[in-house]
Amino acid sequence: MFSGVPLALAQIAYHRYQLGVGAMVLSGLVIELLTRHPLSLLLYIAWAGMSGVLAGELVRRHKDFSSSVFAISLQMIAFFSFLMGFFYLRTGGKVLEGLKQEMFRSFDQVVHLYLQNAPSPIPAVDQALILKMEPELFSSFLTLIPGVFVATVFLTALILMGMVKGILSRKSAAGFGYGIDRWVLWDPLIFFLVLALALIAIPVHAARLAGVNLFFSLSILYVGQGAGVIVSYAKSRKFGRLFWIVAASFILLQPLILLLLGIVGVLDVWVDFRKIRPSADDESREA
Repeated sequence: MFSGVPLALAQIAYHRYQLGVGAMVLSGLVIELLTRHPLSLLLYIAWAGMSGVLAGELVRRHKDFSSSVFAISLQMIAFFSFLMGFFYLRTGGKVLEGLKQEMFRSFDQVVHLYLQNAPSPIPAVDQALILKMEPELFSSFLTLIPGVFVATVFLTALILMGMVKGILSRKSAAGFGYGIDRWVLWDPLIFFLVLALALIAIPVHAARLAGVNLFFSLSILYVGQGAGVIVSYAKSRKFGRLFWIVAASFILLQPLILLLLGIVGVLDVWVDFRKIRPSADDESREA
C-alpha cells in the first residue's frame, strides 16, 4: 500500500524525464529477479507501480483529492480485471482454481495459527468442530472477497494520495490542492451505507451477501473521512513528528482503530467537525 509513494514523488519532481515510470520498471524487474515469478511483476505493477505513477501525475496536474482517489481505484480494479480475464482465457479457467487452492492453504494456516495461539485454551472437541467446519467457513469467506478487494483498493488509494499530499505540503510551498485533512465525501453517499445495512438485515442470503460487500466497499471511504478529521485536528494543533509515528504504530498494531475512524467519518456527515461545509446561509446567498 505504501510502495507507490516514492514513485509518485519521483513522477512529480522529474515528470519530464518520466523518472516515476523508470523507477517502476526497475523495481518491478528487481521483484521478478527475487521471486522468479512473472506474476509477481504484474501484481506489483498493478498494485503499486501504475497507481503510484498515476497518483504523481494527478497531483502534478492539480486534480482534486476525490477524483484522484476514484481514478486510482478504477485503474487498479480495471488492470486486475484485465489480468484475471487474460489468465482465465489462457488457462481455460484453471487460474481461478489455482487461486482458490492457494487461498485455502493460507486460510488453513490462519485457522491453525489461531487454534494454537488463541487467547484462552480451546477444548479439543471444539478444535475438531472448527476444523470440520473449515470448508464451509472458507466458502463464506470467498463470498466476501469482492467487498474486501474493493475496500483494499480504496484504502490503498487513500493512503497513497494522503501520504503524497502530506509530504508535499511539508516540503513544498507550491499549491497542490487540499489533502485528506479537507476531504469530504458526497453527503448523500451515506444513504448507500444505510442501504447496505438494510440489505444485511433482510433474511435472504443474496441480499445479505450484497449488503455485506457493499458495506465493506463504502465503509473504508468513511474510514478515510474519519482519518481526515483526525489529521485536520492534529494539523491545527501543530502536533510534531512523534504524534504521527505513534498514531501510525497504533493503527498497524490495532486494526480496530479503523472502526473508530469509520464512526468518526460517519458522524462527520452531520456534525461537520472541521466546519468546512458551506452553511445554509451561504447556500441561500449563492442561490
